[in-house]
Amino acid sequence: MKCLVVDDDAAICDLIQHFCKKEALISSCTKVMDGKQAIHAIKTEDYDLIILDYHLPDLTGANLLDLFPTQIPVIMISSELDFGIASYNYEQVVDFLLKPLNYKRFSIAIEKVHASKNTIIPIQESKQERLVVKDGNESIIVKIEDIKYVKSEGNYVVFYLKDKKVMTLQSLKLLATTLPSNFIRVQKSFIVNLNFVERFTGDEVIIAPTAIPVGAAYKNQFQTALEKWIK
Repeated sequence: MKCLVVDDDAAICDLIQHFCKKEALISSCTKVMDGKQAIHAIKTEDYDLIILDYHLPDLTGANLLDLFPTQIPVIMISSELDFGIASYNYEQVVDFLLKPLNYKRFSIAIEKVHASKNTIIPIQESKQERLVVKDGNESIIVKIEDIKYVKSEGNYVVFYLKDKKVMTLQSLKLLATTLPSNFIRVQKSFIVNLNFVERFTGDEVIIAPTAIPVGAAYKNQFQTALEKWIK
């Protein structure tokens, strides 16, 4: 993985680069020291991971998270725990490291990033589409047609199937790119399979026995998708 470190503390950048040299999963580690440099770096190079400090001299980590491509996983770092908790509101954030950094915890975060990139693998077949979902050390083959809806829970997603639930480490936004067009997002935390929708009240989608609230920003999009699907 190509890593970009964004921190205005040169000593922290050097420490992270030292940690990265110990990680077989990381092929290179580039450091920049402010938000503008980070934006330029992202535009000119392809990175697989961003390690981002919350406090920067020109932009906050939150500002940059809004600007960075959502498909690039991010590890947030800060000396203040409150910022770590807030960072999990962003789907691309895989982990948070509290300063002072230590290598053992850093290595665990890198493993999480690696796992998030490899937890869901689409399999294209002539008659049927499936996903290979990693649940811990176990790989589970999930038929896409059996997925009723998917719910985001922190850094994990839960697949609600016809007969069971499966949880895996994955971003809901990234997952949405692997699912077919009958899967529609109805709010920040839910994607539903139109094949299982029994009723839409305007405020809720009913997939028995569950009533899923529809976010205001998603209502028109969902209504349009549902009408097209029915036709």
